Amino acid sequence: MPTFHIITLGCQMNYSDSARIKAVLTNCGFSYSETEENADIIIFDTCSVRQKAEDKITWKLKDIPPEKKIWITGCMIQHNFRSPLMQSPQGSMGGTLKKWNFLWTITTPNPTIIWITNEQIKIFLWTSQNSSEILFVNHAFNPQFFNLHQTYPNLELFFRIDDTGYLPLILQKIGYELSNFDTEMVNEYEKIIPNENPSMNAHHRSAYLPISTGCNQFCAYCIVPFARGLERHFPAEQIIHEAKLHLQKGAKELTLLGQIVNKHPDFVHILREILKLDGLERLRYTSPYPTYYTSELLSLHENEPKLCPHIHIPFQSGSSAVLKKMFRGYSAAECYDFIDQIRKLNRDISITTDMIIGFPGETEEDFAESLQLVEYGKFDMIFMGIYSPRPWTFAAKQYPDDLPYAVKHSRREQMNTLLKQLSQANNQKEIWTIRTMLINEKGEDGSFSGYTDNMKQIIISGNADSFRPTVGEMLPVRITGAGEFKLRGEMVI
Repeated sequence: MPTFHIITLGCQMNYSDSARIKAVLTNCGFSYSETEENADIIIFDTCSVRQKAEDKITWKLKDIPPEKKIWITGCMIQHNFRSPLMQSPQGSMGGTLKKWNFLWTITTPNPTIIWITNEQIKIFLWTSQNSSEILFVNHAFNPQFFNLHQTYPNLELFFRIDDTGYLPLILQKIGYELSNFDTEMVNEYEKIIPNENPSMNAHHRSAYLPISTGCNQFCAYCIVPFARGLERHFPAEQIIHEAKLHLQKGAKELTLLGQIVNKHPDFVHILREILKLDGLERLRYTSPYPTYYTSELLSLHENEPKLCPHIHIPFQSGSSAVLKKMFRGYSAAECYDFIDQIRKLNRDISITTDMIIGFPGETEEDFAESLQLVEYGKFDMIFMGIYSPRPWTFAAKQYPDDLPYAVKHSRREQMNTLLKQLSQANNQKEIWTIRTMLINEKGEDGSFSGYTDNMKQIIISGNADSFRPTVGEMLPVRITGAGEFKLRGEMVI
């Protein structure tokens, strides 16, 4: 059976997706390779939140030897359904395909799989079909497959993340002989349990746990609803069941994932139940939305030691005018109020955020208001993205991308300069405090790096004379030095 390697780009959800792909393929008898060199198949799990993320894929494709098969999945291919299908008459199968971009979840035990030839597309194009029984792969749903295949004839498969559970049927369709796999087909994403604890780390002490997928918010700039579909909340009992399994496999830190994670109707209940589980030492979640916070959730941050003292809240801008154009649903004043609520808690909470630089029409005054919010919030980290238009979004259709890149880049540098000052000042306050560190990596010089409970990167030196820590271990450390975005510390033995 073939060996495969997965190249994952993008957010934590992509890493969770990749772990589920790995679980299904190993169940089919495939073997996972830790390196590209030893793999027969290279799978790209892609991101499309910015154009730069998609450009990375086209560059990486050039490095794949022609004798290796290429599969592509993830957001990059899911937001671009085949336009002839989308333009076909209303009432036919094609006329509903645009809706499937948001609502399409297949669960039938025996779907019709349409994949390679245009002739197969024509069979279904003008006839009324049950959309819940049709599974499209390759250029049957995405013309990008045809275009890329001209340059890379070893490109074998495009498939949607939502159809991961059907990979055995898809692989049989395109010619693989599978001798053994679980014939009780499950295509419900939340019921595919990874074989190991999935995260971005090289150890299995952390696990990413999706509690929802997709988004209904339709912020003007955001491609997520078009790439991941409308939001779907997974059952609380299924989430708690998976959390237990990860902890039984040795995880100590769980991170709940969702595009708007705190919009899950049972979010606080899920947090409370997971916090009770044996073996848990840290609980995190990302990414929340300002307007879906409750006093009950903030109270948990104040009173539950295992719920990490860190809140990542993507404000995106400090200008009410820009926030309104973005369809964010809150004003700059509400951003300030939310920061105040966090600061009033009887616990020191680290705050990080996202900011979009150079949104269409952003004036110097708008950008100055964003800088004011950053200074007021004293954020420990800002994930800054220079705006780029994304297909299908309201902003791409209605707002001219009118700011020169040089202006966007200059504003990003201004914000980054301010962030460095804030990070340095915040980290200085950490000196001589004791934090719990999760070790993620060992350096060539014998040092160890990881993150504290309040999500700050820290580096400690290995101690050759006594206790030597290991990757994946949690241990108390004393902060002895501070710089921009990093702490230095020593083990407390």
